[in-house]
Amino acid sequence: MRGPGALDASPRREAGTEHRSRAPSAEPGSPLRARIAEAAQELYLREGAEGVSMRRVAERVGVSAPAIYRHFRNKDELLSEIVVEGLRILEGCLRPGLDASSPYERLLSMADGYLGFAIEQPRYFDFAFMIPSLKVEQIPAEIEKRNWRTFRLAIEQVVACMEQGVLRRDDPLETAITIWAEVHGLITLFRTGRLAMDDQQFRPVYRRAVRRVLHGLMTEEALAREP
Repeated sequence: MRGPGALDASPRREAGTEHRSRAPSAEPGSPLRARIAEAAQELYLREGAEGVSMRRVAERVGVSAPAIYRHFRNKDELLSEIVVEGLRILEGCLRPGLDASSPYERLLSMADGYLGFAIEQPRYFDFAFMIPSLKVEQIPAEIEKRNWRTFRLAIEQVVACMEQGVLRRDDPLETAITIWAEVHGLITLFRTGRLAMDDQQFRPVYRRAVRRVLHGLMTEEALAREP
């Protein structure tokens, strides 16, 4: 089962890129590859996925289009770099929540971090989670690894909550998915304008809703201790 997150990194292929399947000849960590990835990210953040093309990236970096193909097989692979960067930023938003005093508080703090990511990095959030037209048959290994590593942070807190008698014992993965579905669903409604709220209005509504879903998963003993 794939972890929830960046399930897709590949919008419509750029014309003429389908046949380029040979492995890039340049080193993965080369400075030029990093400049190409940075240029692609800048274009994406300004114009979205449709604004990224191999030709435009090459122009921005100051190299020829064939030079790009020595580092990235096609546009799909280049866009994968954007997803990886988005997941890196998301992980950075979630990790401060791990400093909270209990696994329950860590779950709440991580939910706040997820909201912060959506508000502060809307392009990355949309590309990773909300663009419906993205379709690939195989997720690149780096995306799969980062995707699961990020989601595992939440699973670990769910397991700790169950061991401490805060959440009812159940399947930790399915419980984490239930929580993620709640926070992601709320943020999606907010991001698509369905709630007619600004950031300041939405934050308290979001936090109360997250607590409600966690209360529904708690043991009776833990609920009795809640203020």
